[in-house]
Amino acid sequence: MIRTLVFNHPFQYELERIIRSFFPPVRFDLLTNSPYPEDNYIATEIGSGKISCTVKDGERVLTDAQPLPENAGKNLQEQLLSVLTCKLLEKYTGVRLDWGILTGIRPVKLAQQYLEKLGEKDGERFLREELLITDEKIRLAKQIAAVQKKPLESLKKNYFSLYVSVPFCPARCSYCSFVSHSVKSAAKLIPDYVDKLCREIIYTAEVAKELDFTLDTVYIGGGTPTVLTAEQLCRVFKAVESFDMSSVREYTVEAGRPDTINEEKLLAIKAAGAGRISINPQTMNDSVLAAVGRNHTAADIEQALALARKIGFDSINADLIAGLPTDTYEGFCQSLERVIGLNPENITVHNLSLKRSAKLYHEEERYVPSGIGKMIAYSRERLAQAGYLPYYLYRQKNSVENHENIGWAKKGKESLYNIYIMEECQPILAAGCSGSTKLIDFDTGAIARVYNFKYPYEYLERFDQVLARKKEITDFYKK
Repeated sequence: MIRTLVFNHPFQYELERIIRSFFPPVRFDLLTNSPYPEDNYIATEIGSGKISCTVKDGERVLTDAQPLPENAGKNLQEQLLSVLTCKLLEKYTGVRLDWGILTGIRPVKLAQQYLEKLGEKDGERFLREELLITDEKIRLAKQIAAVQKKPLESLKKNYFSLYVSVPFCPARCSYCSFVSHSVKSAAKLIPDYVDKLCREIIYTAEVAKELDFTLDTVYIGGGTPTVLTAEQLCRVFKAVESFDMSSVREYTVEAGRPDTINEEKLLAIKAAGAGRISINPQTMNDSVLAAVGRNHTAADIEQALALARKIGFDSINADLIAGLPTDTYEGFCQSLERVIGLNPENITVHNLSLKRSAKLYHEEERYVPSGIGKMIAYSRERLAQAGYLPYYLYRQKNSVENHENIGWAKKGKESLYNIYIMEECQPILAAGCSGSTKLIDFDTGAIARVYNFKYPYEYLERFDQVLARKKEITDFYKK
């Protein structure tokens, strides 16, 4: 447990996120304006015209303070206190945060805003000196921004993306924190879920038509949508056709797990008009697959991808995760080489995240991953050599060693949906359990969200409320 003490400032949550970045996932005890404990703590304070941070670890005490500029507003106070805390914890732990004090999901978006606002030279100096971002990450952010330039310029007003959630999997992987349920435990819910999901999709199409919206991209994700039967998948695809599909530029279906893929399902996906699918190994090491609870082999991945090619899919994504239990640096590199050999158009490399809702989080005392930074560094070098370009990036809470997830693509094969959701530049209307509709004002960029219920049983039992919440979409755009 780590005690974090906060004195006379409202920035406890941002400071806690920075502090967490230096340590493996452990329980934090947040104390506000309370007496100093006698043992260990990390304290941040604003008072008497200064900011300060203190780390106490037994007899070892590190502290730093600096004057606070007169008339410093909240944003500057938070930035300066974050920098002070970050530098002190770097000294205490010996760990350098490559993204500095940026703790959010979308560091590239924020970095690019500063580069555009301040100009390239002053923007880079600000990112380096004021936000503590390394030169390597600044270069990465600029490279991704350059790749995204054309897809972002192709955006049109009143265009939107559709996300459809199928929150079921063959089995739950030990690292998974998504709202997904194994088919074994939730099979009885699936028929009713498909019924209501189709109703919600059709209702959402009516809302889009009322607003004179044009559908741009479709993404059917989960979970693993291909746990549904071919017949059930076809019902979902038929519901999606309630939208005008003539303008759709990208249609993705997550096939994900090879133990859910067969020729009948892939033919149904292809017939629906989906041109992009994900077949996700996570690793190509059979023993690692078994360790995380996957009931398939690397050979199954290769067979599924070959079948998808035979059927005619020309845009395939494959995911890998750096830092899985029992994996090694050598094993990860071998997995990457094997996936590159399969020649998918997209490869996404994830940093393992130990989230509280994942089984692996509760086994952390038995499993402490290491060497993830070396794995990710190798993936960046090797994928660039293989002709892939980084095209989107995001970070997750509790990422081990505080790295990022990067989507790589062959030139011209970038996923529009992935770019648009990460850059928050296009409305996304969501259907299904745990779906999050993101509304973006086309003129001001203001964002609002409409959430569906998180769990399938909730979604089913309160479905009338799911449809009623759609009114928030029309209210937002008709104001």
